[in-house]
Amino acid sequence: MTSYRRSTHPGGCWLALTIALGAPASAQQAGPDSLPLAIARGRQALGDAMRDGAAPGAAVAVAAGGKVVWSDAFGVSDLVSGAPATPGTRFGVGSISKAFTLAAALALAGEGRLDLDAPVERYLPDFPHRGRGVTVRRIGAHQSGIADAFASRNYYTTVHFSLDSAYRGIAAAPLAFTPGSRTEYATGIFTIVGRILERITGESYLDVMRRRVFEPAGMTSTVPNDPRQPVSHRTAFYVRREAGGFDPAPGFDPSFKLPGAGFLSTAEDLARFGAALLQPGLLSHTSRRDLFTPVPLADGTPTRYALGFQALEEDGRRVMLQPGGGPGIAGWLAVYPDDDLVVAILSNATAAPLGDAVRRAIASAFLRPPAPGPALRPAPARRPGP
Repeated sequence: MTSYRRSTHPGGCWLALTIALGAPASAQQAGPDSLPLAIARGRQALGDAMRDGAAPGAAVAVAAGGKVVWSDAFGVSDLVSGAPATPGTRFGVGSISKAFTLAAALALAGEGRLDLDAPVERYLPDFPHRGRGVTVRRIGAHQSGIADAFASRNYYTTVHFSLDSAYRGIAAAPLAFTPGSRTEYATGIFTIVGRILERITGESYLDVMRRRVFEPAGMTSTVPNDPRQPVSHRTAFYVRREAGGFDPAPGFDPSFKLPGAGFLSTAEDLARFGAALLQPGLLSHTSRRDLFTPVPLADGTPTRYALGFQALEEDGRRVMLQPGGGPGIAGWLAVYPDDDLVVAILSNATAAPLGDAVRRAIASAFLRPPAPGPALRPAPARRPGP
């Protein structure tokens, strides 16, 4: 086993913790380079972006074969105190929260307690769009047709909502298009799925998430982004100035969209979550395939949206990608189902440029050339029910 302990990283970045696990099969998949060299390449990619002023602070974690094999933190979590970012720093994850919620839904579907293609009104009798074909699968793939006007109006709200009151405001919005007829990215509507989880289980949404997702996946640092509550190791949030430097981001309360964009987490927790999606236990094999299978429109037109992730192909391999954004939030969760690899990046600045190029550079350091045939083949595309 090789381990790297706390030290100051060249270029002014703070190396909080690096873990290198010796010789599991996944570590042998780190590509033609050894694992320490793959880590060094990944560190350079993110460190270069941080030296260019991408964000005050950032964290990264990589999981392979079900284990976190690298975890780093760079910069500071608070510009006022100068507190360094560490692997324990909780960043906002924005829309990566969607994947948490859909994982819980798929866990219940695997037990036969939730039909992803049943109309929402089967579970929520007061749902105002009865008979219009709105389902959990359509919501998860951004095809529900429900206008996301409530979320847009409340983007910077400081009002704290209960899940039920937020659900009622969100569900009352008119249909902007026929469900299943097109794709339109939305966030607030995932609160509808949260209410369905509560109705099915008789538990609060947060209890469902803890029992069904966070605890099984070993996610010990994932909590609601509740500005009313003191949260240890929560980062400060920033927005970039046009002339350079950063200002505090506007304060807001994302409780109305908790299931879609309302959590704090660490890069390590995200890597563990992605790893758990690829291993037996959290989800059944059928549910894992469902999670990663793009949902076509009602007329069969293919889309890139699966359940809580975008399904892409890069350099001949599949990658399931979910970005997260918001005031003082920019992050990425990338899951490579056929390579058993997960890359998570989080930062504390709005629209921080730590996305595609950095994420791909880090992943390439840990990936071998594509192997023939996927390890976890996607389910055949099928049209959801009405």
